[in-house]
Amino acid sequence: MDPGSTVRPPATEPLLDAIFQHAPVGLGFWDASLRFARVNDALAAINGVAAAESVGRTLPDVLGALGEQLEPLFRQILEDGEARQDVVVRGETVAAPGVERQWLASYFPVADPDGARVGVAAHVSEVTHERSAQARADQALSGARAATVLLDAVYGAIPVGLAFFSPEGRFRRVNEALAEMNGRAAEAHLGRTAQEVLGRHGERVAARIGDVVETQRAVVEEEIAVEGDRFWEASYFPVFGPADELEGVGAVVREITERHRAEVERTRLLKDAVTARAHAEAAQVRAEAAQRLAEEARGRTEFLAEAGRRMGQSLDYESTLQQVAELAVPAMADWCAITLVQPGKRARSVAVAHADPRRTRAARELNERFEPALGDDSLIGRVVRSGELELVNEVTDEMIAGAAHDDEHLAMLRELRMRAVLIVPLRTPLRTLGTLSLVFAESDRQFGEDDVALASSLAARAALHIRNAQLYEERSHIARTLQAGLLPRTLPEIDGLELAARYRAAGDANDVGGDFYDVFPAGEGAWAAVIGDVSGKGPEAAALTSLTRHTLRTAALHHTTPSDNLLVLNRALLADSDTSRFSTVVYARVCPGPDGMDITIGSAGHPPPLLVRPGGDVEQIEARGTIVGAIAEPEFSERRVRLEPGEALLLYTDGVTELRTTEWQYGERRLAELVREHAGRSAEAIADAVLRMAVDAQDGEPRDDIALLCLRTS
Repeated sequence: MDPGSTVRPPATEPLLDAIFQHAPVGLGFWDASLRFARVNDALAAINGVAAAESVGRTLPDVLGALGEQLEPLFRQILEDGEARQDVVVRGETVAAPGVERQWLASYFPVADPDGARVGVAAHVSEVTHERSAQARADQALSGARAATVLLDAVYGAIPVGLAFFSPEGRFRRVNEALAEMNGRAAEAHLGRTAQEVLGRHGERVAARIGDVVETQRAVVEEEIAVEGDRFWEASYFPVFGPADELEGVGAVVREITERHRAEVERTRLLKDAVTARAHAEAAQVRAEAAQRLAEEARGRTEFLAEAGRRMGQSLDYESTLQQVAELAVPAMADWCAITLVQPGKRARSVAVAHADPRRTRAARELNERFEPALGDDSLIGRVVRSGELELVNEVTDEMIAGAAHDDEHLAMLRELRMRAVLIVPLRTPLRTLGTLSLVFAESDRQFGEDDVALASSLAARAALHIRNAQLYEERSHIARTLQAGLLPRTLPEIDGLELAARYRAAGDANDVGGDFYDVFPAGEGAWAAVIGDVSGKGPEAAALTSLTRHTLRTAALHHTTPSDNLLVLNRALLADSDTSRFSTVVYARVCPGPDGMDITIGSAGHPPPLLVRPGGDVEQIEARGTIVGAIAEPEFSERRVRLEPGEALLLYTDGVTELRTTEWQYGERRLAELVREHAGRSAEAIADAVLRMAVDAQDGEPRDDIALLCLRTS
């Protein structure tokens, strides 16, 4: 978030102290020598080293091997100035020796107002047990200048909502995370009360702000119900100035809808279990048995809920299935393995787990050396073909020998000491994807009806997760393939002319973008350079893009002027009864000469190209025209320009200039400044710089497609 877009409270340092004290995530700051300069209590608890004892020490001093792992990443952040968002960190700290834990962390550079990088800041969330912890900081950064820099970085990067209210209850500062949660721009909050922004839900927020102002005490982790069956958790805290006067009230807000739903579901399940237990206790003779059954039922439900949660976290089904296998031992069995059917009637083990990691490695080595069999005499093969589970509660040595490939394989199978085996199909309505195998070995147990029911439920959830992930990947592959087919595979080689193009689609990987570019022969030694933006996204936009490109290529064989080609395209789009969409286009006819290029430009409502001269002069080439596909009798004007040696012509779509800012001309002005800075550089260098500017200006996630084409005389 741009700090200049919000009203900053009078005292930055107290607000930063309050954020470090109340933020529910670990926060830290390391100076340019990568020594701890500031640590809040939440991060200190994660590290297992007190905050005061951490300051001045290096990463390896505090975190050991984990610090050695992180130190190169921090140095790279200082060098390239690029933030690293949502990094999954695994390792051990002295807070829990011998226990591998996981954190979700974001690291970002901190720069002073002159642009010099003064250190690295981070926010870290413990995700090992999905607990939230209220962060407390105990040491202030020295100097108001450094505090302001760090506050701006925290406000812009922290993934929870932050706000600062005046004592009268009016918004004075809001970060982008909270603005997005409220469904309003950050600027739309400033100077308004909570009621004016949130309606009736803001009354409770205003009341809590009033409580903090009156009592000058924090209100911590209060749950708020908002529109659309959503829930937030908010903490409010007083912010004091240097003279202990109340500057205002800070707020930390985060979305807890999923947690709330899980708690409601857990409450319902616990209620069911308690009800079942109460009924059982009515019969005193069966009281103990009923209690055990209820606890087992609750355990199975919680197990399935946790397995479902893990599978829902990622569409990388192989990694999540490994987590599910690890979750299943020893709760469901001593061993767990998940096998998927591969093309060619082959099988591949994608997950294996045992309570003892050493035995897990041995089983994984076994599966890598000996591929699971799908033959008629194998249990896995029978389950895959029939779609029905197989249960063997007495595994004999003859069965093991029959499943072995050779003597070495037999010896390794015997080392597993299998006593009972349950193999459940991973079945969808269309086919069986694979199997879930559970084995009792050293525990010498057998599978009962409840075990079979639980395994079947787990297999059903796993099959659905696998199929959803496969469908998502298939759809993404189709979208990528279709998108690639709508752009030229390579740009042609034209004597005396450098060509460079860049494309970046916005949104989900499943969507096909509507921007396009093309360079193709236009007859009589001429070439056509085209860039455009069709309305919409997805299959309809892809069809319109294909129609536009091929119509222009065909028209170029019969017409020489850009306006004539655009007229042909307009007629083609209006004649297409399957679409009511339209497109903007710039058509440039390029005629190479011995000492430059003669270019005729026609535009159909598209942003004007930029002519960049080696000395730094930048000129917009305006050629007014109607968008194609909208009206039957459009008008197109043309501009003729001479491209001298060393000069460049930049064609681009509006995704380059429509940046996230309240100043509508900012993108065009910034683009002109950038190409002026790169005047005289190669076409590739100009294209790279423009794409980087457009992406960086939108926090790395463009909200519109970006296409650009640069022509430069050599």
